Amino acid sequence: MKRAHLFISLTCCAAAATAHAQSSVTLYGIIDNGLFYTSNQGGSPAYQMQSGTLSASRFGLKGREDLGGGFATVFALENGFNVNSGKAGQSGRLFGRQSWVGIASPVGALTLGRQYDLATDFVGPFESGYAWSGGPGTQPGDHNNFNGSFRLNNALKFVSVDMSGLKIGATYSLGGVPGSPSSNSTWGIGVTYAAGPFAAAGTLSHINSPNTSVFDGTPTTVGANVSGLSFSGFASARTLQIAALGASVKFGGSTIGGTYSNTVFRNLGSGSGPNPEGYQGTAVLNSFELNYRYQFTPALTAGTAFIYTRVNSVGGAPGANYRQVNLGTDYLLSKRTDVYLFGYGQSASGTNSVGQAAVAQLAFTAASSSNRQLGIAAGLRHRF
Repeated sequence: MKRAHLFISLTCCAAAATAHAQSSVTLYGIIDNGLFYTSNQGGSPAYQMQSGTLSASRFGLKGREDLGGGFATVFALENGFNVNSGKAGQSGRLFGRQSWVGIASPVGALTLGRQYDLATDFVGPFESGYAWSGGPGTQPGDHNNFNGSFRLNNALKFVSVDMSGLKIGATYSLGGVPGSPSSNSTWGIGVTYAAGPFAAAGTLSHINSPNTSVFDGTPTTVGANVSGLSFSGFASARTLQIAALGASVKFGGSTIGGTYSNTVFRNLGSGSGPNPEGYQGTAVLNSFELNYRYQFTPALTAGTAFIYTRVNSVGGAPGANYRQVNLGTDYLLSKRTDVYLFGYGQSASGTNSVGQAAVAQLAFTAASSSNRQLGIAAGLRHRF
């Protein structure tokens, strides 16, 4: 009898150990904080503590349970927050950065919930702002969503497994409007490829009623996710389409990369957002970036980037031009902790999206009162 009890106990322990080995939950996050100086915000210099300059501060849970046969349940819950105030980001959402569940299979993963657009996932890593220079280094207003200013709610997303360096992806977001399936809906497709030192990606995203579907706005207010005067005047667009390309090549300690995006706001004046300028027709932003990064040692890197953005004329306005340079360095104190120093400079010309003389405005920063703005960031980042 004792042997029988011993056998049963050992069998239960083995089963429990096996079950534990087949599933996992990981707590992870980033805490990024530092000093940020801006030469001109609304007419005056600004000195402030800034959370999430290089990487937005966050914590999250991700997990996986093996279902057998190459299938697994996967999930992610990720919260964004401000280190200095403790407030939640993404308009106060509990898991505003990501919240999804899905099934991973031998051909790819299908996930459902609040998720990143493919422009962020596939082309974003080729932009300096996403990859290493941080929020202020992003292209004006993050109008192409390379740095993930907005996410897709109610979204289905499929990303294939790696096929000899090639991955493909597709998204579809249900609008959630009763009786109108296309309202607030989005779709996107993308492809990314990596082979040896070369990598490239391309995406196409189509968004209906962008001000209410992804910018967190209402028909009478401009969405909170519209972070720049370069395109905030186009909130009344019926659709937003973003076509994007990115590529990079590595040789020795050097990496040269670049991106191009074509961001089109169509059917202005549709009523999805305010339109005080009375715009009609289409507004187009074309952005180009060339960046370079050098790895001096395993711990020390430095990089620079040049960005040019052209806003085409709308309603008779001459349009605007934005030019920006990013320059900085990052040093690893350990595998999880680094310190950084970055500078960002932007100049503007022409007429901006709200019909005024264009002013400089680094992404995620209050606008200058002039056509120039300089930002300097020094900080500490820890990953866990």
